Amino acid sequence: MLLSFSVATAFAAPGNKSIIGKVFLDPESRVPGDYVMVYFPALGTGTMTDEWGGFNMTLPRIHPNKMKVEYSRIGYETIEKTIVLTGDITDLGTVNMKVQTLMLTAAYVTPDGMSPSEFILSKVWEKTYENRKKKLTYGADINYEFSTHEIPLVASTLPKGQVGLAKIAVGLMGYGSLVNYCLKNDDISASAELSRTVSKGGKPMDFNQKITKSNPSPLPSAVQKDIIKFFHGIDLFDLVYGEFNDIGHKFSNRHKFKLVGTYEYGNKLVDVLSWTGKEKITINIHVVEEEWGILKLQCTSREGEVLRGECRDTGNGVYMPISFIMKPSLFMVRPDQIPALIEEVEKSKDFNKATKERMKKVLQERLDNNQYFNPYFSCGFNVRYR
Repeated sequence: MLLSFSVATAFAAPGNKSIIGKVFLDPESRVPGDYVMVYFPALGTGTMTDEWGGFNMTLPRIHPNKMKVEYSRIGYETIEKTIVLTGDITDLGTVNMKVQTLMLTAAYVTPDGMSPSEFILSKVWEKTYENRKKKLTYGADINYEFSTHEIPLVASTLPKGQVGLAKIAVGLMGYGSLVNYCLKNDDISASAELSRTVSKGGKPMDFNQKITKSNPSPLPSAVQKDIIKFFHGIDLFDLVYGEFNDIGHKFSNRHKFKLVGTYEYGNKLVDVLSWTGKEKITINIHVVEEEWGILKLQCTSREGEVLRGECRDTGNGVYMPISFIMKPSLFMVRPDQIPALIEEVEKSKDFNKATKERMKKVLQERLDNNQYFNPYFSCGFNVRYR
């Protein structure tokens, strides 16, 4: 299936042009809008903001001079703007997201005393298996981004057992070798990006067989090889309509979700279902009414957002992912909380002198630049369908 877009505007001449901007989640407290999806319908692609809310996207060789841009993030209202490109770099300035206001929940006539949420999820899984049987194909260009940020700094202060658990966790995410590299070389963070092209049959055509961008650069060849090997096995259609949804189906049968509200998405309505576990893990699912496709999925914990995925209708009610981000945070510390944390580090008997100085230096840098201290490992991608 292909995404189709109608563009009734003059196209720019080929050239290396880019779009930059900044996003905040709250205009008063200036909380960075990390991993907000910035999507350009006319291009069929977009990008995600970094942890500080900034983004910088290089445009395709052929692109319209005037087009729409959408800023979207779960729990916040989607912002749409029309932009006109100016020069080699177009600065879209600052955008402030607004918390989403839900309407009253929709009324459903449900069979056999089913709750509205049970009815909606039953239709979702029914639609999932229907699409799986169709064996739909797609073509796509995918950009993967993943990084470890200040995890080695935190890991060096944890007991050995917790360090082991951290290594297992990131190993399951496919880039344990990246974190191991940081620990071995005493680097605070590392990151890598790679791209992949998928044929209409859903099979990899060209993975480029190399990391297109990394920090530090270059990464050791063994680390690059491990990263590429893991991502080579990911298939988007299987991710959405394969075994992952079997797990989701079983999970929703065991746990009771609630229908917490409905909102408008273009000319459609989207129902928001939510479940919170004993460990304060919350899962929110956004389902498009009548088409029964999952538009957005989010998982949060006490430490913040853990996982978020967004999909778009690629035709006939088939919802395929356009972005995905997994970001298990250990904790987030606001700039105003950093002095107290520095004091705790200084008093602690658990750290040796070198570790104390290292932590204090990093924390002081965050304080001086009015930045959050936010150790995490992230894994994400954004997709352009052809």
